[in-house]
Amino acid sequence: MARLSASVRELGAGLGRVIGRLEGRESFERVESLRRLAKASRAGDAAAGRGLAEAVAALSPAQAFQQALAFTLYFELVNLAEENFRILLLRRRRAARLAGEGAPMRESIEAAVIELKRSGRDAAAMQALVDRLSIELVFTAHPTEAKRRTLLAKLRRLGETLRARAQPEAVADPARFDTEQVEREIASLWLTDRGRAARPEVLDEAKTGLWYFDTTLFETLPRLYADMARALARHYPEVRPPRRWLSFGSWIGGDRDGNPHVTAEVTAQVLGLQRRLAAAKLAAGAAELGRVLTISDRRDPPTPELSRALEARLAEPGAAEGLEGRYPNEPYRLLLALLRARLARAALAAEPEPGLDGAAVRGTLELVRSSLAAGRGAALLGGACADLAVQADVFGLHTARLDLRQHSALHEAAVAELLGDPGYRARDEAGKRGALLRALEQARPWDQARLAALSPATRAVVDPLVLAGRSAYGPEALGLYIISMTAGVSDLLEVELLQRVAGCALPIVPLFETLADLDGAAAILGELFDLPGRKPAHQHVMLGYSDSNKDCGYLTANWALYRAQESIARLCRERGVGVTLFHGRGGSIARGGGPAAKAILAQPAGLRDGGIRITEQGEVLSTRYHDPDLAHRILEQMAYGVMLGTAAAEGEAPVPAEWREAMEAMAHAGFAAYRALVHDDPDFLVFWREATPIDEISQLKLGSRPAYRGVAKGVSDLRAIPWVFSWMQSRCNFPGWFGLGSALRAVLKRGPEGRRLLREMHARWPFFQTLIDNAQLTMRKADMGIAQLYAELVTDPRIRRRIFALLKAEFARTERAILAATGQRRMLSREPVLRRSVELRNPYVDPLNYLQVEMLRRLRARPGPSAAETDELHAVVELTINGISGGLKNTG
Repeated sequence: MARLSASVRELGAGLGRVIGRLEGRESFERVESLRRLAKASRAGDAAAGRGLAEAVAALSPAQAFQQALAFTLYFELVNLAEENFRILLLRRRRAARLAGEGAPMRESIEAAVIELKRSGRDAAAMQALVDRLSIELVFTAHPTEAKRRTLLAKLRRLGETLRARAQPEAVADPARFDTEQVEREIASLWLTDRGRAARPEVLDEAKTGLWYFDTTLFETLPRLYADMARALARHYPEVRPPRRWLSFGSWIGGDRDGNPHVTAEVTAQVLGLQRRLAAAKLAAGAAELGRVLTISDRRDPPTPELSRALEARLAEPGAAEGLEGRYPNEPYRLLLALLRARLARAALAAEPEPGLDGAAVRGTLELVRSSLAAGRGAALLGGACADLAVQADVFGLHTARLDLRQHSALHEAAVAELLGDPGYRARDEAGKRGALLRALEQARPWDQARLAALSPATRAVVDPLVLAGRSAYGPEALGLYIISMTAGVSDLLEVELLQRVAGCALPIVPLFETLADLDGAAAILGELFDLPGRKPAHQHVMLGYSDSNKDCGYLTANWALYRAQESIARLCRERGVGVTLFHGRGGSIARGGGPAAKAILAQPAGLRDGGIRITEQGEVLSTRYHDPDLAHRILEQMAYGVMLGTAAAEGEAPVPAEWREAMEAMAHAGFAAYRALVHDDPDFLVFWREATPIDEISQLKLGSRPAYRGVAKGVSDLRAIPWVFSWMQSRCNFPGWFGLGSALRAVLKRGPEGRRLLREMHARWPFFQTLIDNAQLTMRKADMGIAQLYAELVTDPRIRRRIFALLKAEFARTERAILAATGQRRMLSREPVLRRSVELRNPYVDPLNYLQVEMLRRLRARPGPSAAETDELHAVVELTINGISGGLKNTG
């Protein structure tokens, strides 16, 4: 830790010198003054807090921007230093393990294999487990914190320079150790625009998502697959490593729920981007492997199968293009050169080339592998050969499977038009179901003329399905069709009818999001399976963490999700249907975030079949996947959790009745408190709108998707991401704890017996422990003193005083209840490093909050600022939003 502290001090000093050099000594002194005042205020000096507010109020917008940039860039540098510390530590530990020294890293693939072996799992059982292992991580846009690709590249370059300085023996260029080089990179970051000139379009978001595949994931996945092979070889030598057990999906360009900019044309363009990236990466891999496999057929003859395949490829018109004479007697190199040339063309082509798909690439690589294995070339089967095979398996020629998603209400409206039945939408569930089943008996794909006659609104629903049915990119390129806000069997039958008309057949996936829908999920699936011909061999089911939290509060939503997983898994087991649960988790704890392995192990019910899908939201991509070592660590922790969770699901003990009864009582009490404030108190929405930067967030150029579904602006219409994001910015963190205190009190009021019960649940039940510990972290990052500054923005003093008093009371109640339930004296006392990290960051986050509040006050003043000043104030607000997110390491 001393090295980390020294690195932070060095970067902070370098930033100070850059500010002084570029903006003048006065600007630097102003930064230092704000920092000192914030630190003193944190130490309990009330006068310093007033001084901080006064100093910020005296700043011009231009000066405020410089101050916000200083603290924002400071956190970027601190986060970079912490990441470098982790990366170097990870590298040392992995190197030691590869050398056969020390124990495997905690929460690694090898650690999971060892734990499974210690539990008594024999080779046959282990083979069965890894054979059904299937992890798919699905990238989404949601860029509440995502940086411009320009900034990501600059930070990555600076990180590489810092790591080089930490390992001088591995660096040939002494200029890498020049302190001025680091300061030049900091100066470049200082002088680069943070905000976007325009709101990003869907294609911009797709390109940002693909940046992580290009720079990190194509490199990382072969290492991860090698980890699995190595761990099994070491501890289960008779077990074959699985193929394609971890892969990727995407919603970027396919998620049209509430985003009118995601058209069928845009989806087609995104499919093209993904194909061209995959082709370019595989072409580079084929070129690299060709440089390795320069095996002469006179030294080690290939198999007849490879020779025949090579002869056939050379006979294709224009295939050789001079390559045959370039690599005489080197069949492997020649075959790979032909593959590389074809892939290189695909990387530039506007449309897919017939006959070139993922299966064709994998077929060529399998010919190479089997031929090498048959002779002395078997010695070359690892390394580049294994890496390219993994890349072809995982990414194919599509990079990530693109899902399609739309809201059930839009399906309903489209079906009403297809049926020619204006009264369809007014029917009850039974009436809709009957009409749909009758229509499905006769349904056939419509021709183009009939489709063209549909209204624009219905075409917007149907056209993506037509694209899916006729796509030239192949079945690997498309994933699932997800129905937002699924509430009945008719929602699934509507999509079945729409797909039948459009001529496609994507797997139809219900997304259960509200408390009522989660409670009814298993019943809806059971009714679907009872319909003739509609019990599938395998069913995907998506669970919404974000909207469920927004609907019913933190504890109630978590318990509803737990029960839903239990009931869905039980139903599918009883009906003989395989199931994969798709977890719609966000980055923040309020949206299902938190440590991946712990989250998976806390709820293993749906892992019986070894499959899991999890969203990786846009707000966490830049922290998880911008560096290969960090990405590797995230992915191995995910694999660890799924492997152990799959084993746990096989023999999961039932939850004790006493614990279940306590959870039911707490869920009821927590929801009552949440509903009374969020849904029933008309003043609450007024308070939220004025005491958070939600309106300003919705105006910023952060993403292509609007903050609201439709035109209404109530909580039910607001997307969960800006809902959580706005509360996080104000340091209230409301969605991550509100109602928990009232919930826990429902058991604590039983006296010593209630306290004993909660402590037992926290000590012995991973689900409850994770729920409580995640809330502790959320509350440590919250600060009701800072939240009160935002509350002062509420114009009606009656609303301000009453609602904020309710928030403060529940916050204090929750803290007392958590301490009673865990036996701690202080929050996070069992996580001292995490607690200390939050405490160290606070004096640097606070000035950003003060700056944001002051800018919001000026923007909302009457009469308002001029148009020019409004732009300046918005620029400061946008910058503080990124700075606060970086400082708290938390977004929407």
